[in-house]
Amino acid sequence: MKISDVRVVTVRIPLKVPKRFATRTVSYRDYTIATVFTDEGLVGWGYCWGTLLVSIAIEELLREVLIGEDPFAINRLWNKMYKAMAVWDRRGISSRAIAAIDIALWDLLGRACGMPIYRLLGGFRDKVPAYYSGGYYPVNCSTDAELLGYLEKEFSTYVQKGFKAFKMKVGGVSLSLDLKRIELARKIIGDEADLMIDANNVWDPDTAIAIARQLEKYRIRWLEEPVAIDDLVGCARVAANVPMPVAIGENHFTRWDFREIVDRKAASILQGDPTLMGGITEWLNLAGVAATYGLILAPHWTHDLNVQVGAARPEVLYIEYFELESDVFNFQRLLKNPVKASDGFVRPPDGPGHGLELDEDAVKHYAYKGSTAF
Repeated sequence: MKISDVRVVTVRIPLKVPKRFATRTVSYRDYTIATVFTDEGLVGWGYCWGTLLVSIAIEELLREVLIGEDPFAINRLWNKMYKAMAVWDRRGISSRAIAAIDIALWDLLGRACGMPIYRLLGGFRDKVPAYYSGGYYPVNCSTDAELLGYLEKEFSTYVQKGFKAFKMKVGGVSLSLDLKRIELARKIIGDEADLMIDANNVWDPDTAIAIARQLEKYRIRWLEEPVAIDDLVGCARVAANVPMPVAIGENHFTRWDFREIVDRKAASILQGDPTLMGGITEWLNLAGVAATYGLILAPHWTHDLNVQVGAARPEVLYIEYFELESDVFNFQRLLKNPVKASDGFVRPPDGPGHGLELDEDAVKHYAYKGSTAF
């Protein structure tokens, strides 16, 4: 069996209500979908949180690297793709492009074997703990009371749905208002639930330390991305001086980024995301590091795919969960069988590979600038 073609499309899906967080406002989400075809008719597809630049990288730099290759030689193909991209870009765009292809190859392998990916990877469990991720600042909430009311309604809804862990945004309003929001969140979810806060890289190290110390009484499970993405020295200083674990990694790429995080002791919870950091193949390298050093993994973002790695590896504490109705992560508009949580757990979908089924009409509808892979 040989790879006969690789096709790619980027989609843009608007949010119903734009959402603010500490560093920017989001009004739409872009995703890149890559489909790998073989000369025997077997097909696999993968995706990433991407842009049109990711599609261009796949079309112009990776497609020719893959045509005629054995689709089951996934490790060799990862190395081949990485070397092809290394002289142009070794992090954001290239890691996303490689990730979409790599996930498509794992999907293809699973379909060929008639097995879900998590079982191909060893199958540690059949359901994965998930935390509800929300607590944004919607642009239609213009007063303190509206923001507090939004958070109360949102978190109350997901308490009722059985979640035992929650994450909320901070750093986008005054500290006094954020403290009220955190206090309210803790009251709503109760003393036993985990509460995480995400600063989205907005603070300097001294500010992060000072604020984190004020949060100790709220029993914060982790402080996420407290300082600038590349300030690992500063992040290590935060991690050494705050009363809760620090979590980073959603904006870090490849095993080498994570090696530096570990070496500098910048975080003890690593949020590497297969759809961003180079695919499942590269994420498995991170899992090996976590297993060796006793670190926790909490994969960022797309639970529909990350449930596969979460079910495969014991190092995963939680996966991040967004429901379509929360209007933050909306890739599920493209799926016929979106993955839903039940009582705070997510189960891998039935079917081989990643088990997800694309709605081709939806992909065509949201295709960016009219491009389409079908």
